[in-house]
Amino acid sequence: MDAKYVRGVSPIAITAALSVAVLIAAIGSYIGSATQAQKVVAVAESRKPAERQTYIAIEDADGNGVPDWRDALAEAGIAIATTTEPAAPAAPQDPLATMGSSVLQSVVSGYLSLKEYNQYTPARGEQLAQTIATNLRAPAIFMPHTTDELIIDADTSQERILRYRADMQEATARMVDFSAEPEFTIFARFIATEDTSWLDKLSATAKNYRDVEHAMLAVSTPASAIETHLRAVNALGKFTETLERLVRFANDPIATAALLRTYNEDEREMFLAFDALAKFYVAHVEN
Repeated sequence: MDAKYVRGVSPIAITAALSVAVLIAAIGSYIGSATQAQKVVAVAESRKPAERQTYIAIEDADGNGVPDWRDALAEAGIAIATTTEPAAPAAPQDPLATMGSSVLQSVVSGYLSLKEYNQYTPARGEQLAQTIATNLRAPAIFMPHTTDELIIDADTSQERILRYRADMQEATARMVDFSAEPEFTIFARFIATEDTSWLDKLSATAKNYRDVEHAMLAVSTPASAIETHLRAVNALGKFTETLERLVRFANDPIATAALLRTYNEDEREMFLAFDALAKFYVAHVEN
């Protein structure tokens, strides 16, 4: 179990850079070209600076239900959909489904501000996208498991801990795979090739983890291990949810950028949680 996570923890720089690249690929070309955005600027030219943010957010002159700023971008040939045929239907309650709209408003607002003060350059436009990507995080929707869901055993003897460790090894056995690629690499291959078979592979990995999560919940847990056990289960569950959302929003570059930033944090917590579990075994068996 431990070997998988020592090998599988991704270099944060790789997924961070990937998230920036995804976002810049989606919106960087438009903010990097004055000609593409000139219709947006033309619409905003006659408005006072203080009014521009309100205008971008709510004005709908033609009453078509789409904000004017988005209509202007569409006329300029700029892709602005919040989602584009996701690999799987997005859960209605998932806030990632509407993240694209608010992020693009920030991009447009930032672009107009740079133009207003004659400080826009392609490099600054790209930096705007990079700054937004760096601060993106996918809103959490995972509901943590509680002690009410555990089977708790009052016996905390060394013999009981040994049985618990054996049960946990059995429950998590399918997680040990020295040949498996890290999950972020699988997703990167999809981005590079657009071959959905990589999403199928990532989805299968997520299902595998979800099965392990359920198996861990079914393990009878000594009272002394409750906190450590629950941390490991929740860390695995949250990481699994991130993988599932990567598949679900695979064709939404803004949601993807946010999820790749969250991936780092979730995977690191999973590693630390399972490391704490290993330390629990040592402390309660050898002492």
